[in-house]
Amino acid sequence: MRAVAGASEDDRRAAANGHRAVTRAVVWSITPAVVVGAVAGLVLGAIAGVVAGLIAAVVAGALVWAAAWSYVWRRADQVVLRAIGARPAAPGELRRIENLVDGLCATMGLAQPSLAVVRSDRPNAMAVGRTPDSATLVVTDAVETALSVVELEGLLAHELVHIKRRDTAVASVVVAAAAPLAALGLSDAERVHAAVGEDREFQTDRRAASVVRYPPGLGSVLAAAAAAPPGAWPPGGGRTAALTRWLWIDPVLPERDPTGQLDLPAVRAAALAEW
Repeated sequence: MRAVAGASEDDRRAAANGHRAVTRAVVWSITPAVVVGAVAGLVLGAIAGVVAGLIAAVVAGALVWAAAWSYVWRRADQVVLRAIGARPAAPGELRRIENLVDGLCATMGLAQPSLAVVRSDRPNAMAVGRTPDSATLVVTDAVETALSVVELEGLLAHELVHIKRRDTAVASVVVAAAAPLAALGLSDAERVHAAVGEDREFQTDRRAASVVRYPPGLGSVLAAAAAAPPGAWPPGGGRTAALTRWLWIDPVLPERDPTGQLDLPAVRAAALAEW
């Protein structure tokens, strides 16, 4: 297996992404706290006086902040996993994947992530996790049988790069924070894509190709994804699940030609073929 190059770049990206994730979680948890606190303070202040209003504002704001912080930060991973219908993989269920993840994690200096499975006949994968030590790698149940060993290795390496660089921290927080807005029709997958980084998948492919033994394997996965017909996606079906489209290695777009999109599987496959 190739020696891992660019570890310092991975570390820099991980530090930057960790900061981004925490900053976004703080902002998105403080905002509703300020709004609720202000409303509670004004209402009680008008009824019982200024002092009572100030106390109400502080107490209500603190309670809302604690609940919002728990949801957006501590529970972000579970929000995503529940939305897409992921379940923990049973011991031995994903034997090929377990073996490959074990070798790749050793090469990349990563703790092994938890494995979860989503029911789908489309080979696909994504990862969530606030830290590399608490990450979950999600695969569809088609991955184990539909891909060759070199394709599977490329797909898994891609997701492990996301984990190492803490892309998963940003993605998990962004989806959790956007979920209440999506319920009101105020957020969608494209806004999530912009928030997590519109060239995130493209950049991750290049790093993953430097880790695996046979780089064309990842390009083969992406080329097959580009050629496959669009269908219902993401799994889960709800509005929160819909926000995860760009967290998957193949976003399965209903329209195939949004020009200038670096994260399209066809564009990424072509780039890997020239790399």
